[in-house]
Amino acid sequence: MKILKWIMGLIAGLAGIAALFAGSKSKQKVKEIKKDIKVSKKKTKKIKKEISAVEETQENYKKTMAKMKNKKETYKAPEVSSDEADKYIKDFLKKRKNK
Repeated sequence: MKILKWIMGLIAGLAGIAALFAGSKSKQKVKEIKKDIKVSKKKTKKIKKEISAVEETQENYKKTMAKMKNKKETYKAPEVSSDEADKYIKDFLKKRKNK
């Protein structure tokens, strides 16, 4: 019985030593994983900032489009007589011929 206990103790001691050596590798792996997590968090923050910037620009475009539509609807052409329009067209054609 004493021999059996001694063998069991020896096996447990060897297993403990093996666990110490194996544990150092797992600690390195844990450190690498933590570094990867930090890097990925930084990347996601950067991507989220870019997405929010794009969304802001889209909102600004929508606002400007709404303003342009309002201007288009409310725009009234100035009253111009036919003589003034004829004169403008003649001047325009003269300039075009000279070029």
